[in-house]
Amino acid sequence: MNNLNSRLLVGSLYVIVTVVAVSFNQFAAGLYVWLIQAFCLYEFYKITINPKSVATIVFPMLIGSFLFFLTYVNQDAIINLKMLLWYLIPLLVVFLSYLIYYKSENLLFEAGQMVFGWVYISIPLAFLLRVGNLSFDVSVTELLPYNGLLLLLIFVLIWANDSFAYLVGKKFGRTKLAPQLSPKKTIEGFIGGIFFSVIFGLLIHTFFPFLDRIHFVALALICSIIGTLGDLFESKIKRQLGIKDSGTALGGHGGFLDRMDSIILASPACFYYLNHFAVV
Repeated sequence: MNNLNSRLLVGSLYVIVTVVAVSFNQFAAGLYVWLIQAFCLYEFYKITINPKSVATIVFPMLIGSFLFFLTYVNQDAIINLKMLLWYLIPLLVVFLSYLIYYKSENLLFEAGQMVFGWVYISIPLAFLLRVGNLSFDVSVTELLPYNGLLLLLIFVLIWANDSFAYLVGKKFGRTKLAPQLSPKKTIEGFIGGIFFSVIFGLLIHTFFPFLDRIHFVALALICSIIGTLGDLFESKIKRQLGIKDSGTALGGHGGFLDRMDSIILASPACFYYLNHFAVV
């Protein structure tokens, strides 16, 4: 199987699994996003702290998953900020105790990378999952209402932006967007990605108008602009480390972090926008 066919197969499976998982129910969506978080965090630690053993990487991944869970449940209906602090304080003590026995010649540097992994991956992806629990109907009385269409909308807008930014850039691209980080990205492609992401947002609104049209446009702009920044940020990390991809798990698509870099940064931005401007 050549590289193009491999990319098409993996890309198709990724889309199918995502659509099924987030559309099925809240538990399936939660499990799916948590697994994505775990795979991305694993790849990040593999390319940064370069763990000497499995145990070295398991502990920070467990803390990352715990922070993912805490960020997700930090909703007024379940847990408030005051209660959250009671969980974070012992977690801090446990982490610092772990570092006492962590063998490394660059302890502070690698400890910082562990913490950065949680801030960069675990917490933002928890906000992706929280997007599905936002309510736009005053009559809803469920503890955690779930709207899989809204969660899927974020994925679709990111996919539309990435795909058309590539296609438009390949056809009409002349001006480099960030040549030192991503030589193939162009300003023309960036604009094309934004345009078609907005078009997709408007098309989806036509069939699923669960929010006002302006919110679909705003989400398309956020996913396109912030998502591109997320892509460039991961490219900068890889440039600093001298690597091409974060992993090889997805064949020609690279690793999970390579596929999720746009969504990671766009997720908290989308949550912030919806929570402040769309939630009733």
